[in-house]
Amino acid sequence: MAEPVATEIRFFDLQTRIGRLRYLAYGLGLSLLAIVPAFVGSLLFAVSATLGIAVLALTYIALLVVSIGFVVRRLHDLDKSGWWALLMIVPLVNLGLVIYLLFFPGTIGENRFGSQPPPNSMWVIIGSLAYILIIPVGIIAALAIPSFAGYAMRAQMVEGVMLATGAESAVAEYAQDKRAWPTDLGQIYPAAQQHPAGKYVDSVTATVSSDGSTYSIVSAMKTEGVNSAIAGATVEVWSNDGGTSWHCGPGGANPAEAMYLPTTCRETGAP
Repeated sequence: MAEPVATEIRFFDLQTRIGRLRYLAYGLGLSLLAIVPAFVGSLLFAVSATLGIAVLALTYIALLVVSIGFVVRRLHDLDKSGWWALLMIVPLVNLGLVIYLLFFPGTIGENRFGSQPPPNSMWVIIGSLAYILIIPVGIIAALAIPSFAGYAMRAQMVEGVMLATGAESAVAEYAQDKRAWPTDLGQIYPAAQQHPAGKYVDSVTATVSSDGSTYSIVSAMKTEGVNSAIAGATVEVWSNDGGTSWHCGPGGANPAEAMYLPTTCRETGAP
């Protein structure tokens, strides 16, 4: 007698079974569905870290829950309890479980978890093959998304650095000519008169140390319209030799973290 075969796949029923190819194909479908919220989350990260993290976290949790469901149903096909899925949290052991899920054939015919899954459709076969092919792409994307978010923050901070360093030559010329630091930066550097000073920068100001030895030019980022991690953050360039040489790094009232600055502008603040 022919072994009983299920006539349909109940997608959200954890008591049913799925074979190897469906396990791969469903994984592909889940990954494709997650692209949109993951992309939206990464874009929001450049504006608001909190909002971006929230969207990415919810996406990750949804992926995790549904993926565990796939593992449970694949284990059922192997006539194993879904509790075996807990092995996924054990280092190295989880690798062995993945190999078991992908390469070991399911039970032929009915087992304690139900009838044998129906034959694979052409779409299931295509989806499983495609999933195998896109794994390298997925790895690259996983590495690229955080890099993109960091790049977006540094790109915004670059404007602050450029506006601060743009005043260096004017200040140096003034110091050499007048034998003193300029008291009003706006008189010799127009950008310091603008409010806001740029697309991401709110203001460019200058301060002189109490002993008059160090002159600092500070760019303050806007509090809105920029990534929340650098909102209101300040970066400065300073000179303590009359403008002959300049240094760049976190400084001012709310120093930006060095990791958000260009690599050429990560020195410690002015003395």
